[in-house]
Amino acid sequence: MPFPFTGNKMLIGALALSLVAGSGMSGVGSADAASAALTTPFTDISKGHWAEKHVAKLAHQGIITGYPTSGGTFEFQPNKNVTREEAVIMALRFAGLEDQIDNGTLIGFPDTFEVSSFFKPYVLLAFTSGLLDQTEEFALAAKDPESAWGTRPASREWVTKLMIRAIGQDEAAVQLQDTLSMFVDADQIDDLYKGYVNAASSLELVKGVTADKFAPKADVTRASLATLISRAQNQFPVEYEGQTSGIVSLLSDSSITLYNDMTETTYALSADTLYYETNSETPITKEKLIEYGEVTIIAKEGKALYVELTDITPHTETVSGTLGRVISAENKLYIWVNDKPVEINYNASLTVTDNAGNAIALNSIKQDAPIRIVRDTFRETPLAFKITAAPQTADAVATGTFYGTDGELITIMGESGLITKFMAVAATVEIEGMSGSTVSDLLKESDQVELTMNADDKVTKIKVVNRNVKLVAGAQIASYAEDNKLLTILGGNGGSPMALFFTDRTKIDFGGNAMTLDSAKSFLTKNRKVIVSYTGDTIVSLQFVTKYEGSLVSMNSVSNQLTLRLESGAQVSIPYNTAVVEVAGAASASYASLKAGDKLTLLLNADQDKAATIKVHRSLQYEIASVDAVNKKLVVKNAATTELNLPLFNVELFNEAGAKLAISQLQPGMIVSAAYVGSLPVSVKTITATYGTVEAVDAGSVTITDMAGQPVVVNGDGGFIIYKGAAQDSVTSLLSAGDYVEILKTDDGKTQISVAPGESRTFTNYNLLSKLVQTEKLSATDTRSFFKVTNQTKYYQGGNTVTIGSFKSGDRITVYGFRNTAIAIVKQ
Repeated sequence: MPFPFTGNKMLIGALALSLVAGSGMSGVGSADAASAALTTPFTDISKGHWAEKHVAKLAHQGIITGYPTSGGTFEFQPNKNVTREEAVIMALRFAGLEDQIDNGTLIGFPDTFEVSSFFKPYVLLAFTSGLLDQTEEFALAAKDPESAWGTRPASREWVTKLMIRAIGQDEAAVQLQDTLSMFVDADQIDDLYKGYVNAASSLELVKGVTADKFAPKADVTRASLATLISRAQNQFPVEYEGQTSGIVSLLSDSSITLYNDMTETTYALSADTLYYETNSETPITKEKLIEYGEVTIIAKEGKALYVELTDITPHTETVSGTLGRVISAENKLYIWVNDKPVEINYNASLTVTDNAGNAIALNSIKQDAPIRIVRDTFRETPLAFKITAAPQTADAVATGTFYGTDGELITIMGESGLITKFMAVAATVEIEGMSGSTVSDLLKESDQVELTMNADDKVTKIKVVNRNVKLVAGAQIASYAEDNKLLTILGGNGGSPMALFFTDRTKIDFGGNAMTLDSAKSFLTKNRKVIVSYTGDTIVSLQFVTKYEGSLVSMNSVSNQLTLRLESGAQVSIPYNTAVVEVAGAASASYASLKAGDKLTLLLNADQDKAATIKVHRSLQYEIASVDAVNKKLVVKNAATTELNLPLFNVELFNEAGAKLAISQLQPGMIVSAAYVGSLPVSVKTITATYGTVEAVDAGSVTITDMAGQPVVVNGDGGFIIYKGAAQDSVTSLLSAGDYVEILKTDDGKTQISVAPGESRTFTNYNLLSKLVQTEKLSATDTRSFFKVTNQTKYYQGGNTVTIGSFKSGDRITVYGFRNTAIAIVKQ
């Protein structure tokens, strides 16, 4: 007989877990000193106890209670075995049926069927609801008159039958009664339970304590069952009084506001509030909560008792455009995006800053000024909460001849005399054709300059307007005369000879290290390759060539010449026929791996006349599997590989906004983009991916429905990169409505949209603990036979939404996902 209430499978999922993991005692360290004060209602669950999180959570949900002590406190007695009557009451509370208890009913059980007075109404409800069979349990009690039925520990086989009956699978148990069991201790299973154990095993609801041992008579502790019921709620959510899940729309030191079902509710936070993450049993501090991330809150009388961070991905998007009009009376503004007006709504919490983070007034932003807006994606009408714009004050400009500087002040000779201004800390110098210019590169009484001042009348930019710096890449030294500092070179690729002079301001570089002219003179030998920038007959900078870095223009396989365009725009041609090619992620890279437009670093041989190594610059996206802060490495994976080590020594870490990160801020499950030069990573940046289904496509934008069911408009401000199967293009017409997609920003600002290919697979089982869908391997080397699922993974059959529980071994399924994480699974 099925358990007659909505969500009966939720109960079974929880109980099944207790049979999968036995005691559940995994080693969990105590929280660090920075964690908030942790409390549970029970004196015997101390701070750092391995089940602290789960006991506290279930206590606040009202699923578990404790035992009173003489001192007026309560104990949970975590190591005590769960009795039959306790298993019944926990199951009924977990299922939300406690309010059906009728304490006024006169209950008469046989003398042989002993149940503690408090539990009698619960056991009666279990009988009347079909959770227990009265005749069977009365007979079971009569066979063991030495102990009370209710206080006897619940065995694994007893709970298994409880589970199968609760999901209405009695018929399956009858059919499998005489089936040969997979467990070596099957002869220890009572005949009353054999069919139920076989049915539960075939339905993937239970597993043994080992691969081949079921241990039918073993008991389950109270802490273990509480822990596993708590974990089961991640897959089988039940609504409890005072518990709400939603998106954090506002977070302060003393309160948290939750958005749920188009309603916002604010809860008070205190020193007693507990904070956890869904996939961790270690407490966290409030500072780990993510505004616009997802949480579950258990509250009482407006106070948050328990806060669980369920998803760190912020439900936000960034929209860039130019300001059209602000309608303050309606808390609304319009911006132009790809020549189309876009309406933006906001409220009183909107913050407006300039690019430096300084607060500015919204009405101070000029029409047509470029702005960047961050708004939420979970409301029916999204609200902007942050606007960033360039400083709106008009910059003052002064022109004249550079006269001198002391590092703090700069003086120019203008039309009416000398003009002296203070320089801002980050003042820049622009000289055409010369990168990295500083004030030391300015030529006194020669350079005509334009000074730009900020609102404080400090110089922020110095632009030289009467000269430019030319560059010769791949130049070859003909001679050097030390007495008059004269260097004669031959232009790149056999060009004309040039005579140039060093000055005290000439910058000299060897392998990234600055040199003086005196220390560099021994290298100024005939035929040595150098890169020279000059103005007039003066050398501005000289770089001894050990490598070239630029974009691949072409490769000539006949002459074995590779042409590279440097950042300065100059081109060099280098023989490459003996070079080794390094491409991250490619075990056997070759010249065929190189494509026009690739950014390359060419390491030269000792004679500087050939490329010895060709290093391709490449960014690869990964999902973090684990973080090893001690050894400074990540274990990562993507669709091309199961797992690999990503070393982080001398590798810079950034978040998506460009701020530096510590390795401790990286977490499993995050997606990162690793920038490689050849086979070595040089930087790692966290990126936020958006998943969803394509709804509409036009040339400048794509509309999707994200995994939370919210519409999201994705604008390709920096251009698109679309991947669909073997096709790659920059036009959105490659996409179709219904495509499952992953959307992220690339390092160069483009919007990358990847379409998930549907993988046809044969379903074998779903592991609730590891959250993995297992499928049959297609070959011995198949690394994609398992798929991780999340709370947002969708399941479909015949166009309708179904649950993962409806899938059976042998079912044909189509999996849509990225990096072995499924976003949708369709039962064929």
